[in-house]
Amino acid sequence: MMTLLVKRVEELARARQRQKVQQVAADLRAIISSASIEVEDARVLVSGRGITKRWLIDPSLRFFRGGLK
Repeated sequence: MMTLLVKRVEELARARQRQKVQQVAADLRAIISSASIEVEDARVLVSGRGITKRWLIDPSLRFFRGGLK
């Protein structure tokens, strides 16, 4: 019975992680509409021209990571 409970909790945790990753990707899409944003497992990949420069200039991007904790 305990193994079933552990398995269920792991499934719930994975589902919640997928939701959070999708939310992060959606938030980034709203901030950087010109970038290519892909979700790969538990990672959000952002690419495009001028992303580094924009990250350095735009405080909403620089401090974006702070809201993920």
